[in-house]
Amino acid sequence: MNTAFSDYKPVLRLPAFRRMWLAQLLALTAQNGIHFVQLVLIERLTGQSFQIGLMIAAFSLPPVLFSFFSGAMVDRFPKKWIIVFSNVLRALLAISYIFILRGLVHLPTTLLLTVYGITFLGAAVGSFYNPAVLAKLPLLVEDEVLVSANSLFNFTPALAQLLGLLILAPAAVKLFGLSGAFGLMGVFYLLAFFFVLKLPQDRGVALQKEERSMKYVVQELRAGWDFVIHNRPIALSIIQLTLVSALMLILAMIAPGYSARVLGLAPEDAVIVFAPAGVGMILAIFLIGRVERQCSTQWTQSVMLMLASLSFGLLSFISYDFMANNVPGAASGRSVVLSMLFMAMAIVPLGFGLYVIYTLAQTTLQRLTPEALRGRVFTVQFMLISLFGLAPLMITATLADIVGFTAMLSWLSAGCLLVGAISIYDAYHHRSFDL
Repeated sequence: MNTAFSDYKPVLRLPAFRRMWLAQLLALTAQNGIHFVQLVLIERLTGQSFQIGLMIAAFSLPPVLFSFFSGAMVDRFPKKWIIVFSNVLRALLAISYIFILRGLVHLPTTLLLTVYGITFLGAAVGSFYNPAVLAKLPLLVEDEVLVSANSLFNFTPALAQLLGLLILAPAAVKLFGLSGAFGLMGVFYLLAFFFVLKLPQDRGVALQKEERSMKYVVQELRAGWDFVIHNRPIALSIIQLTLVSALMLILAMIAPGYSARVLGLAPEDAVIVFAPAGVGMILAIFLIGRVERQCSTQWTQSVMLMLASLSFGLLSFISYDFMANNVPGAASGRSVVLSMLFMAMAIVPLGFGLYVIYTLAQTTLQRLTPEALRGRVFTVQFMLISLFGLAPLMITATLADIVGFTAMLSWLSAGCLLVGAISIYDAYHHRSFDL
């Protein structure tokens, strides 16, 4: 957390690591960008948050369904070629949207099913790509710089989320349309493919007979679950990671509809509203070390949850004055500018708070988990985030259609307030845990 940028220089000087890190940044940026463009597409086709929730379910379920198989494949087959072919396949799937949107599929229902199907396939390929990258990383760097390498890789998803979801994809939709945006993300995957082509070779490892059985896989996963259940700081960290991931997905889900149905803008104009969250994340990147030194991890996370509650509440309040049917001609330019300014003031601390909670929770997980158990504990983390993030997501999507965005944002504010209060109570009675 306190690592200076200069600490990354030794690992960035390694050509193989540099190529894989750039490929990872490009691939994750494309992945997040495609998710945004998919959400805009569904908003234009249906205008229903529930359908957007189904889209998010389509790219959230495969990591759960394929987690057992992906681990075995990564252990058996050369990791380089899993990474290479994953980027190629996802590039082809992204580019296929161009043909679909240009008339290959005509019926709206058929188009929806096709989009959901391509989304599911892309996420399925990604469920093999991510563990292959994590397994390949220690093969590219020496042990003394592995911590710096992992630190840089942990920062990459947040940077890719900022670039893909909040900057590049919305700008691409505005400039090139939906087809052009999908094509651009396909190009990113192809660039990632060219970067990893020159990675050094590695050999697959033949598993023992008992290690290929489903019983062995279940036993390994159970060991991870047992460690999580019986270790309070680890369990709390995974709960916080799941909560923040769900909130980030909810923000991504409501962004196009909020822009269209509340603000009266185009769905892709969501970048105007939610880009300040990226500003908050950037501030957190530079300030999180100082924040961590001022107070304990759990107290800091509790305060950030309260900050998130305040942000959601302020967003809900502002939304009442910004309903889509009142925007055209009803509000003066000055009031619109003031409302947008207040909205930015609400969203910047939201991005800041969520990033701090997520980073501190991930760091707790890495520091307190023995090296021999990290793979299994991280598997538990990914499964919970993918699986239990879906329930609040679908509930929120339904609420957005039934009660509207303003009421839904109020409930999110109340939920963060409740979790924050529980976290403060837990920190007080257990005297927190300092890392």
